[in-house]
Amino acid sequence: MSHRVLVIGSGGREHAICWKLSQSPKVAQIYALPGSHGIQLVEKCRNLDAKTLDPKDFEAIAKWSKENQIALVVVGPEDPLALGLGDVLQSAGIPCFGPGKQGAQIEADKKWAKDFMLRHGIPTARYESFTDTEKAKAFIRSAPYPALVVKAAGLAAGKGVVVAANAKEACQAVDEILGDLKYGQAGATLVVEELLEGEEVSVLAFTDGKSVRAMLPAQDHKRLGNGDTGPNTGGMGAYCPCPLISQPALELVQKAVLERAVQGLIKERINYQGVLYAGLMLTRDGPRVLEFNCRFGDPETQVILPLLESDLFDVMEACCSGKLDKIPLQWRNGVSAVGVILASAGYPETSTKGCIISGLPAANTPTQLVFHSGLAVNAQKEALTNGGRVLIAIALDGSLKEAAAKATKLAGSISFSGSGAQYRTDIAQKAFKIASASTPGLSYKDSGVDIDAGDALVQRIKPLSRGTQRPGVIGGLGGFGGLFRLKELTYKEPVIAEATQGVGAKIHLALTHEFYENVGYDLFALAANDVLEVGAEPVAFLDYIACGKLQVPLAAQLVKGMADGCRDARCALVGGETAEMPSLYAPGQHDMAGYCVGIVEHSRILPRFDLYQPGDLLIGLPSSGLHCAGFNEILTQLAASKVNLRERSPVDGGDDGLTLAHVLATPTQLYVQQLLPHLQKGDEIKSVAHVTHGLLNDILRLLPDGFETTLDFGAVPVPKIFGWLAGKLKLSAQTILERHNCGIGMVLILPQSSQLWRTSLPGAKVLGVLQRRSKVSGSPVQVRNFVEQLEKVASPFGGLGDRELPEELKKLPSNSDLSAPREECFENAAGRRLTRIPTHYKDPILILGTDGVGTKLKIAQQTNRNTSVGIDLVAMCVNDILCNGAEPISFSSYYACGHWQEQLAKGVHSGVQEGARQANSSFIDSHSAALPLLYEPQVYDLAGFALGIAEHTGILPLLAEIQPGDVLIGLPSSGVHSNGFSLVHAVLKRVGLGLHDKAPFSDKTLGEELLVPTKIYVKALSTLLSRGKHGIKALAHITGGGLSENIPRVLRKDLAVRLDANKFQLPPVFAWLAAAGNISSTELQRTYNCGLGMVLVVAPTEVEDVLKELRYPQRAAVVGEVVARKDPKKSQVVVQNFEASLARTQKMLSQRRKRVAVLISGTGSNLQALIDATRDSAQGIHADVVLVISNKPGVLGLQRATQAGIPSLVISHKDFASREVYDAELTRNLKAARVDLICLAGFMRVLSAPFVREWRGRLVNIHPSLLPKYPGLHVQKQALEAGEKESGCTVHFVDEGVDTGAIIVQAAVPILPDDDEDSLTQRIHKAEHWAFPRALAMLVNGTALISPEVSSQ
Repeated sequence: MSHRVLVIGSGGREHAICWKLSQSPKVAQIYALPGSHGIQLVEKCRNLDAKTLDPKDFEAIAKWSKENQIALVVVGPEDPLALGLGDVLQSAGIPCFGPGKQGAQIEADKKWAKDFMLRHGIPTARYESFTDTEKAKAFIRSAPYPALVVKAAGLAAGKGVVVAANAKEACQAVDEILGDLKYGQAGATLVVEELLEGEEVSVLAFTDGKSVRAMLPAQDHKRLGNGDTGPNTGGMGAYCPCPLISQPALELVQKAVLERAVQGLIKERINYQGVLYAGLMLTRDGPRVLEFNCRFGDPETQVILPLLESDLFDVMEACCSGKLDKIPLQWRNGVSAVGVILASAGYPETSTKGCIISGLPAANTPTQLVFHSGLAVNAQKEALTNGGRVLIAIALDGSLKEAAAKATKLAGSISFSGSGAQYRTDIAQKAFKIASASTPGLSYKDSGVDIDAGDALVQRIKPLSRGTQRPGVIGGLGGFGGLFRLKELTYKEPVIAEATQGVGAKIHLALTHEFYENVGYDLFALAANDVLEVGAEPVAFLDYIACGKLQVPLAAQLVKGMADGCRDARCALVGGETAEMPSLYAPGQHDMAGYCVGIVEHSRILPRFDLYQPGDLLIGLPSSGLHCAGFNEILTQLAASKVNLRERSPVDGGDDGLTLAHVLATPTQLYVQQLLPHLQKGDEIKSVAHVTHGLLNDILRLLPDGFETTLDFGAVPVPKIFGWLAGKLKLSAQTILERHNCGIGMVLILPQSSQLWRTSLPGAKVLGVLQRRSKVSGSPVQVRNFVEQLEKVASPFGGLGDRELPEELKKLPSNSDLSAPREECFENAAGRRLTRIPTHYKDPILILGTDGVGTKLKIAQQTNRNTSVGIDLVAMCVNDILCNGAEPISFSSYYACGHWQEQLAKGVHSGVQEGARQANSSFIDSHSAALPLLYEPQVYDLAGFALGIAEHTGILPLLAEIQPGDVLIGLPSSGVHSNGFSLVHAVLKRVGLGLHDKAPFSDKTLGEELLVPTKIYVKALSTLLSRGKHGIKALAHITGGGLSENIPRVLRKDLAVRLDANKFQLPPVFAWLAAAGNISSTELQRTYNCGLGMVLVVAPTEVEDVLKELRYPQRAAVVGEVVARKDPKKSQVVVQNFEASLARTQKMLSQRRKRVAVLISGTGSNLQALIDATRDSAQGIHADVVLVISNKPGVLGLQRATQAGIPSLVISHKDFASREVYDAELTRNLKAARVDLICLAGFMRVLSAPFVREWRGRLVNIHPSLLPKYPGLHVQKQALEAGEKESGCTVHFVDEGVDTGAIIVQAAVPILPDDDEDSLTQRIHKAEHWAFPRALAMLVNGTALISPEVSSQ
């Protein structure tokens, strides 16, 4: 429904209000009383002169409004409100945006307003009011605070306030305002206030009298001259948003000022709707209210309203109807507006009228506006000055500094004849000067992550890794993955076993008591012992270390412990990941995960349940102590019992001077040397169980259905450390059995006749004998003599109790729908997943990779959107091993948290499984643990481990073959991916934005944008990499270290690369981060992918073949080349045109998003491509599809629009008498939706000439041929019949001809020998889904333009 609106006023404020209201499709006509020349020029606006209506005759205004069906009256200035216009209108039943006379007192009577603030606890300056000059002056001289602000209590056109420098000046102001009545009766009562120190900020708010919604904060500049010099004025300029007020301060203003004021009005039974304006001083003690106004501020309105995205009519109507809380209030993020007032000579004391104004812009644009405050036009249609403040020049930009410069330049281009114009050249300078002085550019190191420290660690541990090398290892640390060649082993039918482990809270003990190497050894031993369970030989190991602050010496000692274990087991330490995450881990806090790969002969896989016989022996191998089980609860309870772990141990090792901490920290026993030779023989050991979940639980894993056993500890003593633990903590014998190893670290099943345990396994004990299960009920494991043995060693320490310990290790069920394994994956008899080597590999190389998700996890945790980070985890790992040419085969994960929340853990886990599915990898297992000592309750961390296989001849990079002239092909990223999030957190903190706030670069929230998963490139590259000759010499995954540090990982030292930022899209998120965090281009390139998730180095002769595979489905493009490195001191990565690309993207963000309509007649597959592209912020299309129109009902395209939440219309051409009438109806609906651009996506109508002319340059079509060939219909048939070798699609401007408009983008596809119309059409569709979004992007950013008159590009 279209409405009529009446706006009261004639200044720049009212010009801005009319301009904004005119953009509402719900407003048909705007009347301005008395209006101005500038308002008259606004679409839909018409002035009412005094002959038609007297602005001071309120009854006449009400009557006229009734007669002319006015839906809303908007009152701009304060005087009519103070005199009761709102009351008259409300009495007549006409909605008025503005309060009645009582409400207007909040501005009109400063004494009443100050008393009101006092009554309702609103923070304000201390004050007194006076009607006697002498009393006022006496108070000024004697007040206990600097009483230097003197105000006329009534309305004085914004001029009745004096901020005195001293008491003498304040007394002089009293004489003028109260004594001489300089401002008439407005000064008959005087308010003298405390002088507050700080910055002034204006926070305006919409209110319906019940709820109140703040606008963006702005800052006015009251003084006439630069540097806040000269007399007070009505305002010489303003800017918005004002960064000087922090988010916490804004939240305080909302609650302590705005909401208290509205509640106070309710308590005093004053109806109030409209604007509540709070003028604030930001003091050291927080925001204080200087004054309230009852209307929009001038000039604040002129810089606030251009940033309002919501429909202003909707907002005002909601205020008048009490429904403000029911409508969204949206603002443009990442854009600043700065306005500079041009005043006439003599202002503010007098005004010079009649001076000719030159240099006015012909029209307003989305980034440049001029609103008239006091401007008239003479008979010659020349613009003249007609008041003190004449006009305001406004500029909008993504950078506040740029907006200020542009607004000042615009003001300078406008001149007044005679004495000229007065304007300030420092509007907003205070804000960005303060910002630049107090907030220097952020860096990754500032945010708590030191890339250099990570590099130093790699250099420090390289010798440790080299010391573990064994036959099969290829390369060393520092690449994208660890490589192992199976051919150098002697296995005939090798099977891969994998194990993932963590050390739990034992690391807390190690860190506290500096047993770093011990716990590193623990980590390796746990994982290596696990692969022994299937009979496998540990051959390769990866580690993941996470911390709050990386301390290189400490981390190196952790790795040394792992390396010592690797040497003892003849297993190679082939790689690892160190994650520095200050927002997840406290300083000094760490966690670790380890991943071990083992190889077993297929015929030797354990367990062999099929070989079990009654009488088989359960053999226990001694543990070295507690190993790593249950330390979170142990350490917590020991601390609660005030046990000093630095005291000499009363049990094992005490005689040697060892402390309790030493004994507890004894590393896990490694059983590889003892067991591997016997496992490889395969003639005696039937099963192996590594005791990590408690002796009782792990023995249960050895027993298939039909077997049972009784453990007898009569001849098996329990180590004293378990007795001490049980006695000190009053633990039950059952909890020791269920949660600890009880002195047994590994359990074997051997034949009854075996002597192996006697002859070759030192310390081995017979724990029990296998028996056939005699009954179904009850546990298959019974225990004898354990309580007695445990009591013996516990009695010196207080004896046994009945306390239980919780389980730290958690098991998550697999989602079979997501985790269906590859065909090479199978389960052993115990249900453990193993992997055969795919048969097509002749010389297989195992490629291992590990990574985490970093502090992106914090965003998931804070927004409670935890699924997608599992995809990130897989992506980070598999993309790395792709860089070595691997086919991803399997994936394992580690999950540790503070408080176990099963649904949260399942959500994360399902994301990991979905990532594994996308990577075509078998999900093997997840090690999950709840560790409150390491993590806050709502915090968790993730680590991932990927295994892939490559043919030896297909390993990348081919370093020796890379040469100058090789071409770089880039695959776009989906955004930030998973690196640099500590810097993201620092930027968010700086700008005061929350994760639920709308992103400044898209229509989604920041949380949604930042959680877009890292792109997995397996599907994109697997087909290419599987070919013998693919032309790819190297792949670089752009991960931690950004472009600058990842591309050099695949280059020799004599080479460099030159990238061209004009050839790839810089996602807007990076432009916003750079601007908001003042991040340098160098830092940006060193931290982030900058839009390139993967970079391929390709031989020039193979570029076209590679692009044929990747261009359309992956949006791949040539982005640079390899060059010779002339200066070894300079970076190996040079990005040309980066600053220009950054500036271009930042400028785009300062502009309004284009509104796009798509016209369809059918399935709408191209519609879907446009929807997907515009909603993918990484593609940088600054537009939204806001309307879909179909000329046919019931088509699939309409369903697509509904599913996307996009309004759609069916306008059938059959309902209209002519094409012109039909097209006119299209235009009417398109304009009502404020559409900027139209895309024809299978719209099967020939458009009329008037329609085409109306939308020329804003109307594009996609056609399924390479125009000018085959315009019109049945184009695939024509191309096939003509014997063409290629076809494709064309996006072009629409003109009056048939497919004759200027071409914007073309995309070619080959015509294959066996093609028919259907197969060719399907291939062209894929090209269309690349070409149409690309063309729309060019249209939006202005690189595709057409003259309004001439049909050429």
